[in-house]
Amino acid sequence: MLGLVLAAALALPSPADLPTVPRLIQAAEPIYCAGEHGRSFALTFDDGPSPYTLSLVRVLRRAHARATFFEVGSRVGIWTAGARASSRIGELGNHTWSHARLPGLSPIDAWHELWWTQRTIGRTVGSVPRLFRPPYDEAEPADELLGRQLGLLDVRWSVDGGDARPGANPAATIHTVVPRLRPGAIVLLHDLHPWTPAVARLVLRAARRKGLRAVAVSTLLARQPPSALQLASAGAERCPIR
Repeated sequence: MLGLVLAAALALPSPADLPTVPRLIQAAEPIYCAGEHGRSFALTFDDGPSPYTLSLVRVLRRAHARATFFEVGSRVGIWTAGARASSRIGELGNHTWSHARLPGLSPIDAWHELWWTQRTIGRTVGSVPRLFRPPYDEAEPADELLGRQLGLLDVRWSVDGGDARPGANPAATIHTVVPRLRPGAIVLLHDLHPWTPAVARLVLRAARRKGLRAVAVSTLLARQPPSALQLASAGAERCPIR
């Protein structure tokens, strides 16, 4: 029996042998970008699903693009069709149950924010997220460890479209995002506005002119793993180039 236990232990993969996302989950640190050696980048949309999600999905489908949607758990039951359509065009991430500031919560409340969202998304689309994004770009080490316990990787961004700020408009968002499109970028947008689908269409058109392809975050990290410099950069400099 002891021999079987030892053999099983020896058969377990080391962190270096794991696929990219599970390996990064074990590190329990935020990811801001992927490697620059490739032609892929990631579009991400926070705060959905919303009344505009189905239109956004249609834009992505026509462009043969993929995206990652960081969903607020309490909204999934309201716009279920949007959540399901999003999961078919890319992947869903966990954006907490109520868009709460995780550092202001007790450990059990923070756990509930993430776990209830995992449970609801899993029941709605048939699979649970592997990624999460803390609202307001705020998480403490304890939140990162909680994410790891739930099998979640904290994914932030290297390009903020600014579309959640007061006075945001399509022209300003496009002007912010397009010049910063490059391999390995993770772009933050929000599934909040009736004009979000039009912005996505124009961003994808600009990306195509640059020879870039929009993929889901998990795909991006697998194709273009972050460099050691990028992993060590934390939030001080998002997505530095080697």
